[in-house]
Amino acid sequence: MTLIAKPLVKNKLWIVVNGQLKVGNVKAEEDGYVVNIGKNYNKFSSTDSIEEFAKIEFERPSKTSKLKNPLYSYWPTNDKTHNDMFDIKRKIHLYTKTQHSKSYYASGWYKIKVNNHWHSYFCPKYILIQRYSYVGPFMTKEQADNA
Repeated sequence: MTLIAKPLVKNKLWIVVNGQLKVGNVKAEEDGYVVNIGKNYNKFSSTDSIEEFAKIEFERPSKTSKLKNPLYSYWPTNDKTHNDMFDIKRKIHLYTKTQHSKSYYASGWYKIKVNNHWHSYFCPKYILIQRYSYVGPFMTKEQADNA
């Protein structure tokens, strides 16, 4: 009997299956992990101990399975993004720095013409892109400087 734990919520909850049949779950708690198979509840300190003693293999996500949202190009940012959206007209990814902010930023490097001079900006405020001529986005500063 090969039991496999498939992640439902990353590092918090797994469903345990035997082939196509669901037989239980694994739940992370503050002090360890609880394995529920049928009517049996067992507590373990780590996922390694679950694999060793309960003979449940944890499914590891493959590196190629990470899918990107096709709307967002994932240009570089140095902030955690909130309220992500995509400006279809300009084809740029927009975000706010906090959940309740109303100031949007454009991810990536841009070359923006302000007062007849071109400057490179990293994640400029969206209002700069709306008001001035720009080229971008770019992945690196060098690409923006060479534009």
